[in-house]
Amino acid sequence: MMRIYVTFLVLFIVLGHIAMWTSDMPRELALKLTLINAAGWGVILLPAWGVAKWAAAHQPRK
Repeated sequence: MMRIYVTFLVLFIVLGHIAMWTSDMPRELALKLTLINAAGWGVILLPAWGVAKWAAAHQPRK
């Protein structure tokens, strides 16, 4: 179930970036905002994914 939520989150992020790039915003501003946004989401999602993998590895096998 969590995979579905993360998939939709990533989908909305990508769609937001597409909407920003197709708007009349200057290209250099769109590039800066895209890089800032991608770095911010990476800081949020990558540690959460790493902790989930670590926790799964330390669960007793059933």
